[in-house]
Amino acid sequence: MNTVANKSLLIIDDHPVYRDALSEKLVRELMADDIEVAVASSVNEGLDLIQHTNRHWVILLDVMMPGLSGLPAIKVFKEQCNVQHVVAISGLDEHAWEPKTAAAGAALFLSKNSTAEFITRQIKPLFQLEIHDVARKQHLEPKEFRLTQRQLQVLDLISKGHSNKVIADYLDISEQTVKIHINLLFKELRVFNRTQAVLMAQKHQLLP
Repeated sequence: MNTVANKSLLIIDDHPVYRDALSEKLVRELMADDIEVAVASSVNEGLDLIQHTNRHWVILLDVMMPGLSGLPAIKVFKEQCNVQHVVAISGLDEHAWEPKTAAAGAALFLSKNSTAEFITRQIKPLFQLEIHDVARKQHLEPKEFRLTQRQLQVLDLISKGHSNKVIADYLDISEQTVKIHINLLFKELRVFNRTQAVLMAQKHQLLP
């Protein structure tokens, strides 16, 4: 089976002008990678769509919509067996909301002020990761870990000996957000410090 051809991006946003304009641009950006782009105007509509397909989804989710949205919505999508990653997108303050969405399980937080080209660059690696992880989601072994793209970036920078401040500057996020990612990393890897985290990552080939 062609794994890449089974990939889809679902944009969930209740604002039709923004949703349709972004969809049109991302269709062009992702066409060469055989990634299908779908849209939904609410979380419930999005859930109905993915639950009636056998595709592997990355969800681009507006975190402020009427009805079910925000952090609870991220958690609902993370529970779906064919959702590989959830990316939060919003016009809200990035430094205030990225830590919250990361704690809820979002792989990334993107600003609605971002260009379609920037959004594409951020989400494409999520599909590349998923090529190697398709079976892992449904058949996790005890030593396999669920890490978001941002957590993997932080882990890589930790392995290079960088401080929280350097990591924050490199990723353009706050030091508080870095601390949250590190705490989540330690919890997922079942370690208590950076050295243990790096050794565990090396053992299970989590680093580039």
